[in-house]
Amino acid sequence: MGFDYVTAFRQGGHWSKYVADILQSKGVRCSAPDIKIATTTAEREYMTRHEQDIIFDWNDEALEVKSSSRDFTSDCFNYPYQSLFVDTVSSFESKIVKPLAYVFVSQKVKGLVCLSPKAKNYWRKVEAFDKQRQINELFYSASKDLLIPFDDLVNHLLQHQKAAEQV
Repeated sequence: MGFDYVTAFRQGGHWSKYVADILQSKGVRCSAPDIKIATTTAEREYMTRHEQDIIFDWNDEALEVKSSSRDFTSDCFNYPYQSLFVDTVSSFESKIVKPLAYVFVSQKVKGLVCLSPKAKNYWRKVEAFDKQRQINELFYSASKDLLIPFDDLVNHLLQHQKAAEQV
């Protein structure tokens, strides 16, 4: 059986809305756009380049949300794994607008940890087997030492939101 892209898109949309709801509860003006279901390879490629998981009304940047089957809390200093997959190399490199940050959410306990693409110089390229899609893929991987607390991201966003309001 092939990979179920529709279910994956819906699941991704669910977690993006989950993170957007938390950000909104902390005062960040943002939204998770409704998901669009790509039905062809060309549509999937277009969405990979242009889709933004969480957007702001005060900034053109966006957040990328990655849900994980791993079990981790929001305490990034005690992240229980040595590293994590950030994104596929092809997906990251093809994005028209690079994410302001990645937010990783544990599907098991809803922990939230973040990573800034500004640390990309410290990411490694790792080839691994994608169990969901049943293919070998080249991923960017980052050390857990590069993770930042979700609350730090929230504070950063609130500062930039406030600065945008001053203009």
